[in-house]
Amino acid sequence: MSISDDLYRQYLDQSVIPSTDNFLIMRHKPHVFSKRPYHHHASIEVNFLINCEMDYSFSGSHVTVHPGYMICFWGAAPHGVVDVRGDGDMVNLYISFAQILQWGLPTRITDALISGDVICNKAPCPIDAVRFGHWANEFKRDDINWRKLVLSEISSRFTRLALDGWNTLHHDYRQSSTVVGRGKSMLHVEEMLRFISENHTSDISVTDVAEFVGLSPSHAMTLFKRIVGLPIKEHLTRVRLSHARMLLAESEMKILSIAMDSGFRSLSSFYEAFQNHFSTSPAAFRKQARNIGKI
Repeated sequence: MSISDDLYRQYLDQSVIPSTDNFLIMRHKPHVFSKRPYHHHASIEVNFLINCEMDYSFSGSHVTVHPGYMICFWGAAPHGVVDVRGDGDMVNLYISFAQILQWGLPTRITDALISGDVICNKAPCPIDAVRFGHWANEFKRDDINWRKLVLSEISSRFTRLALDGWNTLHHDYRQSSTVVGRGKSMLHVEEMLRFISENHTSDISVTDVAEFVGLSPSHAMTLFKRIVGLPIKEHLTRVRLSHARMLLAESEMKILSIAMDSGFRSLSSFYEAFQNHFSTSPAAFRKQARNIGKI
């Protein structure tokens, strides 16, 4: 393992990755990330702020989170809190992607989450503060029946968000087409997503991803494309680019080091991928991120 791989793995937050068909809820005081510039995790994250607001950085793009809104995103994208205003609380939900897909939500919202968008409800719901507070308290009961009840209510809240529509606070990739999987197929896909999220800085291939879940490369590629809507290789490239954008915006690392740290085999392949996906160069992106602070 290289020094950069070791540094990257420090940013992987295993504590907020629930097991498949499970979830986590935490209530705490939000704070600026100080020990590390960002973290990432292979789960869906939901934030709800009470009497405070904060600014996130998502791969170099700044997003303001206001109180009273349900903010949802896939935590595999590097993200970190850069500012907090007010002395309030924050409720965090962490839900496995397999769980989200099993709820049978409208495909538009699962597409948005898989694509890396940061979304929120269009207007505050007066009873959400009560809902999220109750869920945080009831989760502490550590009773299977209470857990089932809370998860059912969270599912219903996601359905309401999908039906009401949402605002997109941060656009990422926009070319996902979800087909909800069931049983072992969905478990395989979530494990592939998690493996890529946790190992994309290493020299991994489609074959490595397939072997990790015990499938042939052809079967893994077909299954992944059907559920996620992207080839494994394309998804791997996008995750690496998301990691690179965060480092370009938030660190002083040289571009060559960022390319290697993000899992690209050469500087030329990194430049080509970056230009193809963002229509700009890494150097131009870094300059814009520093000059404007918002991409």
